[in-house]
Amino acid sequence: MLRLCPLLLGLSMAAPAGAELVHRETLAGLRGVSLAYDAEVCGVWVATEGREVILIGATGREIMRFDSGMGSVRSLTVEPEGLLLADGWGGFRRVDRDGRARAQDFSLSATLVDTEGLHRDADGSFLVVEDDPSRLLRIGPDGAVLMELWGDSLDPPMVELQGVERDPFSGNILVVDDNEGRNALFELAPDGRVLTVTPLSEWGYDAEGVALQPETGTLFVGFDGGQAVAIFDWRPSGLSIDEPLERGPDCALS
Repeated sequence: MLRLCPLLLGLSMAAPAGAELVHRETLAGLRGVSLAYDAEVCGVWVATEGREVILIGATGREIMRFDSGMGSVRSLTVEPEGLLLADGWGGFRRVDRDGRARAQDFSLSATLVDTEGLHRDADGSFLVVEDDPSRLLRIGPDGAVLMELWGDSLDPPMVELQGVERDPFSGNILVVDDNEGRNALFELAPDGRVLTVTPLSEWGYDAEGVALQPETGTLFVGFDGGQAVAIFDWRPSGLSIDEPLERGPDCALS
């Protein structure tokens, strides 16, 4: 039986109200340039733009780490068989959850080079953000561009898109804009309409990564400046889909 996140109870498809973001704690000394929640292991994978990838629990405790074998990992996302890693220069590698390569390195799409944020959606397509040029894309499993939104065309505009996530319960897309932009969390409808913008400067400098544990509404935001990952309680502004998306196994506690 599907169990809805308690923070979503009472939300409807009505016009969005304000999103809620309540700071819980900050993990210092952990540079989170890309974050991805993994229900299979009840944790969050962290890329630090080095060779290593780190897995932390929902409370911030380190569970494990591995050497990716890549020169650097700029962004990552979770797939059923493991992780998809991107070096930020157009190169991608699939690894299992122990860090072992599952195939040869490849290009996800000819249009992708500066991959700052990456999220595999429930249908197998990928949400990708780049900051040069500033855009949000949806890429099909075959590499086809299914959606392309330019950050400066949004209202308000996003200048330096860095991390992307999708809430499977509300359907909303979460994107962080770094300090060259608004240093804020943007909440978008699936078609790219801006629903809410939540400033993040109270808790960190230069937002880079974002991940959500949907069952509990626990949101993780990585900051490059100060090298920290902040943990929040998150409540979206409303629902943008009629039925929740596939989200993996239950993992309410870590």
